[in-house]
Amino acid sequence: MRALAWVAVVLSSVAYAEPAAPIAPEELRHELFDKVVIADAKRDWGAGAITVEHAPSEHDTRLVMTRAVDPKRIPAAIRGWQGRKLVAGRDGSTCASEVAGLRLLAVTEPASELGFWNGAVAPLPAQGAVLSSWNDSHVWLVGELSDTCLGRTWVRAADLKVPATAAPSVVSGQLRDRALAAFRALPAYRAAQARFRGTGEWETGEDGPDPVLRFDLPERTLLTHMANIHIGQFDEQLLAVWELRDGAQPELKLRQVATTATLPRSPLGLSFAMDLRGDGRVLFAYTARDSRGALYEIGDKLVDVPSLRLATQ
Repeated sequence: MRALAWVAVVLSSVAYAEPAAPIAPEELRHELFDKVVIADAKRDWGAGAITVEHAPSEHDTRLVMTRAVDPKRIPAAIRGWQGRKLVAGRDGSTCASEVAGLRLLAVTEPASELGFWNGAVAPLPAQGAVLSSWNDSHVWLVGELSDTCLGRTWVRAADLKVPATAAPSVVSGQLRDRALAAFRALPAYRAAQARFRGTGEWETGEDGPDPVLRFDLPERTLLTHMANIHIGQFDEQLLAVWELRDGAQPELKLRQVATTATLPRSPLGLSFAMDLRGDGRVLFAYTARDSRGALYEIGDKLVDVPSLRLATQ
């Protein structure tokens, strides 16, 4: 127990009011296949040939298709994204961009017999197998970005203040060990331990536990650790967030705990932390096997934001 003496683990409500409004599209959007994802779309917004942007392969089984839009079929509020000035970011760096054009984007995993496995990438008539695959896919309205901002992960309107963002680094040494000990002392961890193994560290696989991550934002440093387990028909996920407070004896203050009921179904990895509105509430972007999204601090909870969920398969 002496190894834990310096770590104060306090489960306390974060003193934030509920946000006055949900996250607006201009506040944060994903970048996917070098395009900004603006909104879910209706398939009949499209017109003309369907372009296969990426054909399935052994390494990436997704079929990625785009199609021109019929401006008359798109709501006026969404058409307003045409020409919008944006800021795109990744790993703390940003660049200026704008929406050069609007298109529809669809991603799916087709059966091999549909004929998209030969690597051919070209505009195809909207008929037969390609139209069938299009109609079976989720479709988004996307904006084509200027070439200077390709390969980014998030996009925001240029007239909004650029938010503080931090990429993760891996924690090692005593700080890692103490974060893991604090994680295993959580009531939610012990409840899962009782259900699955009774004793022992249920989240530790052959290669040990997943890493403890550190996010250094300008006003605070956060540590996170996530664990998941699948046994039979049961899945368990647990995510903890601590604030690291400097001092003669650095203190870990428990900030958030998220359990299976509030997390995406697939195991996820956190890709960056962002003080979205400059009010101290932190947003964590995540990537899962088949999706991307964001967990946002609302009151004393970490919420999976519906408007930022993006199925990538």
